[in-house]
Amino acid sequence: MRVGELTTFGVGGECRLVVRVTTPEELVAAVIKCEQDKIPYRLIAGGSNVVWQDAPFAGAVIKYAVAGELNKNLTITGSTIFCEAGVILADLINLAIKHNLAGLESLSGIPGTVGGAIVGNAGAYGQGISDKLIAIVMWDGKRVRVINKSAGQFKYRDSIFKHKDYLVLAATFKLERGEKKVLSKKAREIIKLREKKYPPQLKCPGSFFKNILAQDVSKAVLKKIDPTKITHGKIPAGYLLEVVGARGLKSGGVKVADYHGNLIINTGKGKYQEVKQLAQKLKGLVISKFGLRLEEEIRYLP
Repeated sequence: MRVGELTTFGVGGECRLVVRVTTPEELVAAVIKCEQDKIPYRLIAGGSNVVWQDAPFAGAVIKYAVAGELNKNLTITGSTIFCEAGVILADLINLAIKHNLAGLESLSGIPGTVGGAIVGNAGAYGQGISDKLIAIVMWDGKRVRVINKSAGQFKYRDSIFKHKDYLVLAATFKLERGEKKVLSKKAREIIKLREKKYPPQLKCPGSFFKNILAQDVSKAVLKKIDPTKITHGKIPAGYLLEVVGARGLKSGGVKVADYHGNLIINTGKGKYQEVKQLAQKLKGLVISKFGLRLEEEIRYLP
């Protein structure tokens, strides 16, 4: 099958084999089997935030997502939640709200799984998923072990899991008490805002480039930035791209949305190289105008 069918972007060529797993144990077993048989493999969970190459992949794509009742994959003890990585992030947030637990509601509407969100330290509205993390269960290639939050080396949209061949298997979150009615209202409002940008039928990987930390930008460059656009200490990539005229730019079957500069859409038959070409053009425009280098939030695979 086409790997693109397993992603929210719809970009990606054929693969030799898809292995579907639903538990951390099955995931580890599948990885060990591939390594023993010398079969190349890549892992996909929710399928967002990735751009897969067009060339056929002569290995196995391991698709990880939980199945069945959530109470098999989540445990709530007071204000602490233990959650398997294959759980859909929205399900975790909804369950937390149901139990009057606050701290994850700002992430409402972000697609994908809990594991994927941890790998990319997903976040929104000034909140990241690592903010409430206290421990991660991982496979380090030899054994399953538990590490604390600091060992995860979390930074803005980054973690050790982006740079090491570790598998996130589960995580423990420590939340605060909240009021379900208030939390639900906030979650609905955020989802409504996100759906204006990301309609459910849209083929996109999510926000394409990372925002830029204002503290990392020189005073000379900051003078070129509208200060009202800086939010939560970050210069939005979408703002920079819109200033340089990115909206509507195309490369073959992919284009920048007409209404948002940091949203690249697959119009139907988008190709991997077209995505990379468009990304390079956009980065070049921002460098020329602001002297700032955009960095992809998405990951190119394999």
